[in-house]
Parts: sequence; structure tokens; C-alpha cells
Amino acid sequence: MRELTRTDLGFVVSRIPKDIRELVQNYPSLNIAGGFIRATIAREKVSDIDLFGPDKSTLKMAAQELALTRKGRTYETKNAITVLAYPRKPAQFITRWCFDSTEKLIESFDYTIAQAAIGMQIDGETGKHVWYGLCSDEFYPDLAARRLVYTAPRRAEDAGGSMMRLRKFLQRGYTIQAPSMAAVIARLMSGINLERLHNIADGDEKEVGRMICNLLREIDEHEIEGGAA
Repeated sequence: MRELTRTDLGFVVSRIPKDIRELVQNYPSLNIAGGFIRATIAREKVSDIDLFGPDKSTLKMAAQELALTRKGRTYETKNAITVLAYPRKPAQFITRWCFDSTEKLIESFDYTIAQAAIGMQIDGETGKHVWYGLCSDEFYPDLAARRLVYTAPRRAEDAGGSMMRLRKFLQRGYTIQAPSMAAVIARLMSGINLERLHNIADGDEKEVGRMICNLLREIDEHEIEGGAA
């Protein structure tokens, strides 16, 4: 684990909407992580902002406060509470996975290029809340190379989530090597009913394909974004 560079931390914070900066100041247990940080540093288009917290109640209160501030509405799924207030970028409060430390949050992401998070902490000298940023040791080199490295995180998730994110990243020009791709496929196959697979007639690839397709269709759009986007 390492710190984000001061330049990147300052740039990322400057790109956070003012109302969300103020929200994190009011809820210092929140972290902004994943796709927003990656996209900002890589100068890619930002689609939304993912926020994480220690428990669902904190995230729900923060989401409701932001919705009131923006005079918007909330949309809730099994994975997240999204604040919608067009034309503002959506803010997603990820409730499926909660974390009591930034380090655990970073370790939960399935691709190293998403393993970065920022938040606020109390400065020991001034006693004021200041921004900090952390990332995995592999975040910077893999992002610079536009290389997807799968981390095989241990978390409750739909089996096809990482595969759907893989497709999205490939469309954006990222590459993946065989070991990581194999691990993503293995995670997808973990969702297959092996007894049913055994009963499928030999060579019936279409039926196997339908089973896999059904797994991918189960993916919540917010898991595609929240997992590593």
C-alpha cells in the first residue's frame, strides 16, 4: 500500500463536486474510490462517483442528504443507493460492501487499476480534517501500462461481475494477459451449477453458453460500476 502522489491527490480532490466534498467533510468515515479516481488520473471520461462507508445506515443518511442538497431523487438496488439529479453526475453509495478501513476497501477491488481511494482524516498538527489518498503498490504501474491485473478478491459478488467489467475495460483500450483472464473465467465458472453441467449432453456448447449468459444477465448495473469501474 502507498500514498497517491500529492499532485494526483490534489487534482482528484479538485475534480470532486463541491457538494460531495462538503458531504465527505460531514461524514469523514466515507471514502471515494474506484473508477472516479482511475478515470480522473488517466484523463478518461468520468461517468459517476462511487462512495463507500462503514455501514449501510451511514451511507443511506449521506445519500439522502445529498439528494436533498441536489433536489434530486434516490434509486436503490441490492448493491447501491444512487443519487440522480440531472445534469449532475450520479453519485453511487455502495451498500453491498461496507468497510471500516480504507485499506480493506482498496483490497476489495477486483482489478489493480481500481485499487485507489481518498478520504479525510484529522491532521495531527492542526486538528483539522485534511484529504488523504491511498492505493495499492500495483495501481500506478498497471494504470500507466493500461494493463488489467485481476486480484481475485474474497467478497460476496455475482460470479459474472468481473467478466462484465473486463469487457468494459477492453472496449476502453486496456489489455489483459492470460493468467488474469483465466482467473476471471474461473470466477465466472464458480457460479455454474456443476451437477447441471454434468448432465448436459456432450458437446452441447450452446446449452453451456446459455448457462453462462444467464449468469451475466444477473449482474446489477451498479455492480459493474461499483466493483472496479
